[in-house]
Amino acid sequence: MNARGIFLPLLLALALLAACAKPRNVVQLVPDPDGHVGVVRVTTAAGAAELSQAGNAVRVADAKSMPSPPEVLSEAESDALFGMAKRALPSKPVRFILYFENEGTKLTPESQALLPQVLATAQERQSRDIAIVGHASRQGDESLNITLSRRRAEFVSRLLEKQGLSPEDLEITSHGSANPLVVSTRKNEPRNRRVEITVR
Repeated sequence: MNARGIFLPLLLALALLAACAKPRNVVQLVPDPDGHVGVVRVTTAAGAAELSQAGNAVRVADAKSMPSPPEVLSEAESDALFGMAKRALPSKPVRFILYFENEGTKLTPESQALLPQVLATAQERQSRDIAIVGHASRQGDESLNITLSRRRAEFVSRLLEKQGLSPEDLEITSHGSANPLVVSTRKNEPRNRRVEITVR
């Protein structure tokens, strides 16, 4: 038997295996960091397929081929295809809300007790991006509320700095009473007397 006779069946077998292989163009729908699932429509010249359930995927051989019907990828295949990209995504920001006892800068006991958790989260993530935003209720003149909300943000910032966070990692802003957490007829709504901390 000549060399051609030996290798031709092997080449045919490889071609058949390639034909049976699943298309490597895969689109999988995953929830956003808050768990919300949207809808994705995959369209080619031959038609379209819609993904609306988390974990579902379609395969597309090329731009002229019809997308496959939606299917659920195995965890192993999903990780093989998208694991590196998923691991490269930033972690979801962690948010804390600290409340104040009155129209000043005294934290409630519950909020004071949250400070170690804020610190631990920042250290665990090795965060260099921590937003501290001060807010006030509608009590009093708005120019005073703007000043008060700034004082609250700076007060919390100093507490975190004393615990070891770098001032360079803290971004301080204030909104006065412009962005209430709770819309209320009460001008002195206690839930609007707050500082919001976002650790990224």
